[in-house]
This record gives sequence, C-alpha cells and structure tokens, in this order.
Amino acid sequence: MKKIYFLMALALLWVTGAMAQTSDITFRVDMRGYTGASYTTVNVNGTFNGWCGGCNAMSDANNDSIWEVTLPLAAGAIEYKFTVDGWTGQENLMQGTPCTVTNSGFTNRAYTVAGNAVLDAVCWNSCNTCSSPPTTYNVTFQVDLNGYTGAPYTTVNLNGTFNGWCGGCAVMTDANNDSIYELTLPLPAMAIEYKFTLDGSSSNAIWEQLTANSSCTVTNGGFTNRGFAVAANATLPAVCWQSCNVCTAPPPPTFATTFAVDMRGYTGAAFSTVNINGSFNGWCGSCNTMTDANNDSIYEITLPLLAGAIEYKFTVDGWNGQENLTAGSACTQTTGAFTNRVYNVTAASSVGVVCWNSCVACAPPTYPVTFKVDMRGYTGAAFATVNVNGTFNGWCGGCNA
Repeated sequence: MKKIYFLMALALLWVTGAMAQTSDITFRVDMRGYTGASYTTVNVNGTFNGWCGGCNAMSDANNDSIWEVTLPLAAGAIEYKFTVDGWTGQENLMQGTPCTVTNSGFTNRAYTVAGNAVLDAVCWNSCNTCSSPPTTYNVTFQVDLNGYTGAPYTTVNLNGTFNGWCGGCAVMTDANNDSIYELTLPLPAMAIEYKFTLDGSSSNAIWEQLTANSSCTVTNGGFTNRGFAVAANATLPAVCWQSCNVCTAPPPPTFATTFAVDMRGYTGAAFSTVNINGSFNGWCGSCNTMTDANNDSIYEITLPLLAGAIEYKFTVDGWNGQENLTAGSACTQTTGAFTNRVYNVTAASSVGVVCWNSCVACAPPTYPVTFKVDMRGYTGAAFATVNVNGTFNGWCGGCNA
C-alpha cells in the first residue's frame, strides 16, 4: 500500500514540475499606426505555435486599438510577429532593429521566455511603443541609369530590409532629367540591405544583380544586396546600376551650328580659303575652313558646339586677313582691344548669312538694265517727259525720266 502512495506522489510531482515549466507571456500590439487593408482579427504567430496563422487570435477588450493575448510558453528563445486575419497581412520588420532577429532571409521579433511577463504594447512594424517613436535620419539613395542597357522600364524603385522588399512601394524620381534617380527616406539607426529595381510592382520587375564581396555589398542567405549602416543623415553616392562605383560622366551634348559669310562685299587682297576662328577652336587659324559649294560667294561651315556664349570672326587664309568689326554693333562684343562676333549656343541652329565685316546680310547685287520705248506710235496728249515705273521704284511717277 505504501508503494502505491509513493508512486502517486511521484506522479503528482511530475505533473507539478511539467506545469511549472511554462510561463504566461502576454503579447501586445498597438494598431494605431497600422496603415494596411482593413482586418477583423489580429494574431500572433511564432515558433511556439508553428506559425499557424489564425490559431492565436488577440483581443481588444477596451477598444483602445491595443490587442492582447496571453499564452503559456516553455522557457527559451522564440521568434514571432503579429499578423492580421491569419496570414492575410503581416508585419514587415526592419532587419537590425533591437527587437528582431534575421534567419534565412526572414526578420522576426525575438524574445527569450524566462518567466511570466507582460510585453510592451509595441507599434505595428516597430520595436517601440507608439508614444515614443524612434529617432530617424534622412537617407538619400541615388542610382545613375545613364549606363543602363537592359529592357525598357517605366519606374525605378528602392527595395530593402526597411520596407520588406515591397516591390513597387518606394518610387524614385529624376527631377532634373539626368537619368539619376533619387529617393529620401527617414530611417532609424540600423544596418540595412537594399537594391534598386525597375518596374518593381510588375511581374516583369528587373532587380539588380550585384557581385558578391564587392565593396558596397553584403551576402546573407544566398542573396547579395547593397549594405549600409544608418547612423546619421546621409546622401549616398549616385552609383551606377549594378555597380558600387559612380558612373563615368557622359560627355556634354553638342549642337550643330551653321555659320555663313557672304564675301561679295569683301575688298581685301585675293584669298584661297575662308576660315572661322573663335573661342570654341582656340582661334586656331586655318583649322576650320569654310566652303562655297554652289559658287555664290557665300561660304558656310557647320560645327558641333557646346552650349554657351562664344566669340568668333571670319578670316581668310588662316590669319592672313581678318574682319575689322565695328565696336558696339548689334552682333559684336568688345573685350579689351578685340571686337568679335558673339553668339549664344542653346540648340542646333543656323546663325544666318552675314556680309564680311557686317552684322547684316549683303545688299543684293545690281545690274544695269536699259529700258527703251518708241513713241512714234503714241497718239495721246502732248507730253514733256517719258518715264518708266515699276516694282523696282515703287511706281514712283516721275522719278525715272
């Protein structure tokens, strides 16, 4: 009989010991900062319930948007996160924040059960309570797509641990149309991973393929991403797509500019060539020779020029003869003792044909024309003079007798 009592006592001690190995843990989440789709229930999912979805529903007894549930958990380390309506929506936690752990690409909340506890009512997606937001720093991300040669795209996106690799949620902009896209985000102090994507919300999204062990990358769980430690406001370099380096700057654009000079008014020594000399060619002499393709004494040349103001003049045979332009005339600029033509290049254009030494076009050539009329057949009233009138003299009346 004593043996039976002894065995019953042992069983009672075993049950009591087993019950003592669990602790009541109260999980709490403040949903006032939640901005996702509407939901019916809030759940807690973790290693302790096999990430079961809807099995541990939380409740908001006093309608203060703080949802709670108390669960008996065995001692030891756990991972968990809050979800809505089972797995219809879930937290996207930031890797490197103090309440999280990242394993195999998944970032979850972490806690070690060591006794009964009521956990802080943390904000959704945060390690902090909603009443004490963390300090954030403005971080500007930039990517230079001038060297990109892949498929066409519509949007450029930023994806990382800080936004749950969300796809199309963080759209970058190119404010000055230089193919350098930017986005500034407020981020707490932490280590982040990220990369740039194209058309992030599309099923055909293009993600950067970065080289492992390069200077700006970190490789975790088989994934190579850009890495950065947020510790202060920062503007990151405008790196090339799929590179840790800044792109080599593309050459500035040039504009085809046509110059023309009419040599019919030229009265100097004989010449073989007409040249243009200016600030754009270092006043080089004979390096830019003009041509008269149709033998009309109008010499032309088209040059690719950078945007900006230039000075220039026309010369013959290099510097054997040059224009002597009038200071203060409409097309000139005088710097020191030199008066040159001036022009502001802003787009492809033709400056227009001008006369040598002039800001305007040459007057058209004239030819002597003799008009004759035989008045022997005239039968009108007597007259004193005979005149010629026409478009060339404005039908002037008696001006050409």
